[in-house]
Amino acid sequence: MMPFFLKCTQQFMSKRSGNALTILTYHRVAPEGQITYLPALSTEAFSRQLAWIKRYYQVVTLADAGRLAAEGRLPQHAAVITVDDGYDDCFHYIFPLLQQHGLCATFFITTAGLTHGQLWEEQIAEAIIDAPAHRQQLPINGTDYPINTFARRLRLAKTMIDKLKYLTIAQREQQLASIRQATGVMHSSRQFLQPAQIQQMAQAGMEFGAHSVHHPILMLEQDAVAEREIRSSKLQLEQLLQQEVLSFAYPNGQFGRDFDDHHIEMVKQAGFRYAVSTVPGSNQDIASQALCLHRVSPWPTSQSRFMLSLLRSTQRGAGGTNGY
Repeated sequence: MMPFFLKCTQQFMSKRSGNALTILTYHRVAPEGQITYLPALSTEAFSRQLAWIKRYYQVVTLADAGRLAAEGRLPQHAAVITVDDGYDDCFHYIFPLLQQHGLCATFFITTAGLTHGQLWEEQIAEAIIDAPAHRQQLPINGTDYPINTFARRLRLAKTMIDKLKYLTIAQREQQLASIRQATGVMHSSRQFLQPAQIQQMAQAGMEFGAHSVHHPILMLEQDAVAEREIRSSKLQLEQLLQQEVLSFAYPNGQFGRDFDDHHIEMVKQAGFRYAVSTVPGSNQDIASQALCLHRVSPWPTSQSRFMLSLLRSTQRGAGGTNGY
């Protein structure tokens, strides 16, 4: 019987399209034992995946993929590695591992983190996890939640983040203020990229794109707010990098639920040439898909399952722009 690994390899090599662009998405990476946030990979798992990606793909930045495709020179089995949000593990762990493997990536930055040192999810998590040790319960919106163990605090932080994700920016800020008042935790530790780190990474060949200012669900915001989130993030990064920012990542990224054609037009009018969603699939025609490109999230940690997950993901939705 053919070994599972060999079977997956042959299936992967025979079915992937040489003309399609695969875009992989990552968020957080940290050493084993230091991961308290999701989604995340250990540095060990991420390094293994980079080795597999290098073996089977030609890795380019998103801007280079678009340019090469327009010139008819996109390499066979081209791929883009993308990293969302902009936490400092991008500099401390992801960037060094990319350099170690001789690869580049496109980093999408939520620019509020440059000022505040965190995004809203980590502000909520910090307020709950760092509540005074003697607190046994935490009242939030009329419900008392047990926080007498670290595991319960982690679980409550995730619960609240999931609940607050689909609120507007203003509603989310109100809830954050309420949680901070209830816990008494008002400080925010810095976990985000520093401007000088972004500049250093850009000088080393990494690409940077915008991911909005506050990471809102664009569909929930008034048009003026959504447009400001898109345009301001581009302007802030361009001022920092002193170069044009060509790429945008839709927050949360599900077409029809988090953004729609109206927001795609906003992104176009803001001057972006490319934009990525979290709709799974490969990209067969970059020109027509440029402002709603598909991405895949490769989480399996064995090589055979990693390749199988990529094969399945890139076979779904290939060629269209509709969401899940």
